[in-house]
Amino acid sequence: MFFDFVKRNSRQTRKENGVYFASLIVSIMAFYVILSLGEQDVMRYLKTIESDAVDRLLLLIPVLYGVSLVFVFFLVYFANRYQMQQRSHEFGMYLMMGMKQSKLFLMTMGEAILNSIMSLCIGLPIALFITELINLTTSRLVGMGIVGHAFRISWVGILLTICGFFLVQLLAMLILSFKLSRKEPNELLHEDKDKSQSTMTPKWGVVSLLSGATLLLGTIFLCIAYGMAILYLRNFDYSIFALILLIGIMGTFIMFRGLGSLIGFYVMKKGKSTTGISMFTARQLQENVLHQWSSLAISSLLILMAMVCFAFGTFTALTNDAVSTRTVDYTFNDEKAEIQAVVQSEELAPYIEQFYGMALHNFYASEDESTLNFHFAWSGLMEEISSATDSEAKNILINNFSQKGNPYFISLSSYNDMLQAAGKEQIVLADNEVAMYSSEVTGAPYDVLKDLLQKEPTIEIADKEYTLASNLYSDNIVADRAITLMYALIVPDTLFTQYFDVVDTWLWNMTLKSDFVKEKGLMQAMLEVDQVLNTMDVQFESYLASMGRQLFYTVAATYTTFYLGVMFLLIANTVLGLNFLMQQRSTRSRYETLVMLGANVHSICLSARKQIWLYFILAITVALISGSFGIWSLLTALPAAEFNVRNISVIGLVVLLFIIIEVIYIRMIQRKSDAEIQKLNDID
Repeated sequence: MFFDFVKRNSRQTRKENGVYFASLIVSIMAFYVILSLGEQDVMRYLKTIESDAVDRLLLLIPVLYGVSLVFVFFLVYFANRYQMQQRSHEFGMYLMMGMKQSKLFLMTMGEAILNSIMSLCIGLPIALFITELINLTTSRLVGMGIVGHAFRISWVGILLTICGFFLVQLLAMLILSFKLSRKEPNELLHEDKDKSQSTMTPKWGVVSLLSGATLLLGTIFLCIAYGMAILYLRNFDYSIFALILLIGIMGTFIMFRGLGSLIGFYVMKKGKSTTGISMFTARQLQENVLHQWSSLAISSLLILMAMVCFAFGTFTALTNDAVSTRTVDYTFNDEKAEIQAVVQSEELAPYIEQFYGMALHNFYASEDESTLNFHFAWSGLMEEISSATDSEAKNILINNFSQKGNPYFISLSSYNDMLQAAGKEQIVLADNEVAMYSSEVTGAPYDVLKDLLQKEPTIEIADKEYTLASNLYSDNIVADRAITLMYALIVPDTLFTQYFDVVDTWLWNMTLKSDFVKEKGLMQAMLEVDQVLNTMDVQFESYLASMGRQLFYTVAATYTTFYLGVMFLLIANTVLGLNFLMQQRSTRSRYETLVMLGANVHSICLSARKQIWLYFILAITVALISGSFGIWSLLTALPAAEFNVRNISVIGLVVLLFIIIEVIYIRMIQRKSDAEIQKLNDID
């Protein structure tokens, strides 16, 4: 009998609190997706290339799991508190009719356990499906295809999801049940009675001085934070970042504290021409903002954090190709004759499209060299750097170019062979012109140097001045890590051969046939060629390792940031929705008064729906304005994404997903609000 009673109450709770139940399901799905990351095809493959890095990432997963448990605890606690406040009269009646406190405790805990089991039964299958979909999608995007794919279930992930979910549920219910047990039946019976609430009414046609000053102060703080974000955030100075964060958070809280008075000013201004339900809607919204300003500020900040996480994860994925542009598939380090024998062999020849030497040499005089002039100086370039605007990037460049030692020279013909193999435009240099090469492709120093090259500064080689070309080149000259050059010079062949013998080339590059890569996919094609090369006695490195490293960074950043973004958005919307419903319930008598005065229940529902839209829009708008500055500053420090049809589609899909999530939450809160207001039909 008691179990049936608990089961019926549990079913009724799920029916009446769809927002809370849906939030639990989404949190379960998010838990499993991040916990099963190690079973993804891409991650299992990356373990064979970057095992140490992957292991470090997987060690980070428990930290994310622990942080998520804290987030979900507050979500569950807040939602269960709202649910128990809704049922306070019911609990009071149980106690008045003789139910013991211990039995009431068992009843609430039993309902929580049943709801948790139902959430897990729905959430885990959906999580398995989504994980498999993500697995197939990422495998396809990175070129792995479905070769070797197998459906995998992370039993550890399922176990941790179940244990963590039950842990936060039981802990939240224990705290709430303890508070419930300390209340007398009379307190529970009258807990939903209207609370006395003061309203800041504008006087003399303007908002009150204190509230207006608060609103103005919050706006000033936010403007300061926006300005600092534009000017300094891209440099990633931790102290500046902490200061921007502090000012922004303070500005958000202070602005929401004074926002209610602005709504009050609007109400007063429209009061003479607006009557009835419209005035009631505005007054209710004003009171919601006045008394829920802290929750609005917290939710707005959480939405802001979700936006930044989504933006960072999306652009990290989109710019992966730009950062690690494929120019070379394989690099060999051996004598030319031995490499040519391998390349021309029957086993390897069908895969090869181009094979060429990468002629480069450090510009210094050997012990037996005494006739040539090896003088070198960055004189003209250093003058341009010194005259640039003071910044951290300028100091870094001065330090880099002040280091002792001469740069590497790269033969122009070798570099052009690489560009031709990659399908890029070749470089044309005059006899007195050289080009700058940098291994860096992003960052403030890179941007400063790129701008300075537009002025075509000069350098000194031997007794002659050479002009630096206006373009800065950063294409990968080897497949992976055979050599890393911070700065080098691409020089005409006449200058290169004046000092060095091209025959001494020690690096040889190879590219695969484009049709073969297109048919197999880059990853599968290189895996096949790797197997052939592993049977030969030759030293080589593959772009597959470089691609795996970049892929690891992309997967790690995208998964973790999207995961955190979903958690932030989930909590923010749940807090917003339940706060509104709690405020609506505490002012229920006002809705009853409207009905008794002749108001239509349908029109009251429309009023509540409008309040919900405006309530959510207030938090989202402030987050959107703050997020636009933060995201813009963040993305200027990242490599620019190529805005082709595919990338624009991905960005549009993420924005659409964000809008859909918000609309779904708003509609769920509106339906719950309608259900509460529909009960007013019972009033005579």
